[in-house]
Amino acid sequence: MNSFVQDAGSVRVLAAEIAAGRLTSAELVERCLARIAAVDDHVQAWKLVLADEARAAAAALDAQARAGHLRGPLHGIPVGVKDVIDVAGHPTRANCPARDDLPPAAADATVVALLRAAGAVILGKTHTTELAFYESVPPTRNPHDLSRTPGGSSAGSGAAIASGSVPLALGTQTAGSVNRPAAYCGVGAFKPSTLAIGGTGMVPLAPSFDTVGAFGASAADAAILATAYAGAHLRMEAAAAGGSRIVVLRDKLLTGLSDGETEAAIARLSQHLAATGVTVVTAPSPVSLDEVRAQHRIVLIAELGRTHGRLPQDRVAPRLAADIAEGLAIPDAAYHCALHALAALRRAFWAGFGPADLLLTPAAPAAAPVGTATGDPSFVIPFTALGGPVATVRAGRGDETGMPIGALISACPGADGRLAAFLLHEAAAGLGL
Repeated sequence: MNSFVQDAGSVRVLAAEIAAGRLTSAELVERCLARIAAVDDHVQAWKLVLADEARAAAAALDAQARAGHLRGPLHGIPVGVKDVIDVAGHPTRANCPARDDLPPAAADATVVALLRAAGAVILGKTHTTELAFYESVPPTRNPHDLSRTPGGSSAGSGAAIASGSVPLALGTQTAGSVNRPAAYCGVGAFKPSTLAIGGTGMVPLAPSFDTVGAFGASAADAAILATAYAGAHLRMEAAAAGGSRIVVLRDKLLTGLSDGETEAAIARLSQHLAATGVTVVTAPSPVSLDEVRAQHRIVLIAELGRTHGRLPQDRVAPRLAADIAEGLAIPDAAYHCALHALAALRRAFWAGFGPADLLLTPAAPAAAPVGTATGDPSFVIPFTALGGPVATVRAGRGDETGMPIGALISACPGADGRLAAFLLHEAAAGLGL
């Protein structure tokens, strides 16, 4: 097993070094570019590296820092951007031949503009599956083992973090496309409440679920990135950490698919949290997660068809073309029924928990599989559909595979600040979340 894993550094540490003048953004950018040159022929996380633009941005931010003007915790920090999100002056190809003839983006996506305003340096575009769906897959490989998938659709962002070529990256999630790659690659992620982040400049897949998510070496770092582009209404910076309890969620879907390594890792993580003083309880899911997953698929496929039905079908992957056709064949009445059913499931699910509850579940049935398929998103999909923020945290490694195993910590819709505060508090306490 050839490993290309490296830690690009904690964002909190890097930010402190820049603030103290012990590190410049220019030095950090050069460190990232050198790492890309060293490993990306193997990992292939990057679609486009914007070396000259990143150097120019870093130089300008360093001048501001010397003048005593720091924009915040992302000042001078490089960020990768999934290639379904616009970066001004560069094409957004989304790994889709049907987009090959489109001109470069005229402006940054809103989320990219917000990150630039916060002092981030855009390092480049990371690989994605086609239109952030399942096929075609990009060439990206898992830095822990090149024979295994990094997950998808945000494959490049997860692999870029794990290979140490950038400290932060953006992805998008419609089903499991941020939280699952983070788990497979052994890094952290933070998917804000579904649809809580507005703006323009992102290639759509299923607009009821499409949400920009954040990757970092830890979930706490990912939460810092998400805070920089989240709206003030989420109160990400103001929430307090105290009072949360962890609910280890039980459901037929989870117990039916989890392998032994995953179950053991989740049990160890829950015990570790309890040992640090966090209240940990176990509870059944108030609704069937499999039913949530089923209704999510109807909505996703219907919206996929309505969003991309005019694409030339000979210029998209066969599975994508088939699912677009399936989506177009779903009657409006069935689509509306699924939307109504999901709304009822959300209400029933969250009525079973208090506002301070954080739910702990496995991120995937098993560690990253061998091959190029993006893996099983079954464990993430219900929580995307249920609408709350979802973080991926490290739960350990498999005894047999040696591969990372991830866990999800989820909160109710709008509780992004509470989840972020918990992650940052636990990270400060040494848990490394």
